[in-house]
Amino acid sequence: MPEEWDRIDELLFHGHTIQAAHAIREQFGPMPLRATIEALSERFEHLRATRPEDFTVSLGDYWDGFYS
Repeated sequence: MPEEWDRIDELLFHGHTIQAAHAIREQFGPMPLRATIEALSERFEHLRATRPEDFTVSLGDYWDGFYS
């Protein structure tokens, strides 16, 4: 399963949340927007807990411009 997330993780590490949401839908197939946002949020939280040093955007600035 890690390979499935590689591209998505890289997008998340660099603050590209909208592109990461699109990549989730490409990787795992069509899903409702709410499910996409939930998957994005869960992955973000997982990465923040396990690999915080890989993020290039501060937590305070991370979700700026992303509205759901």
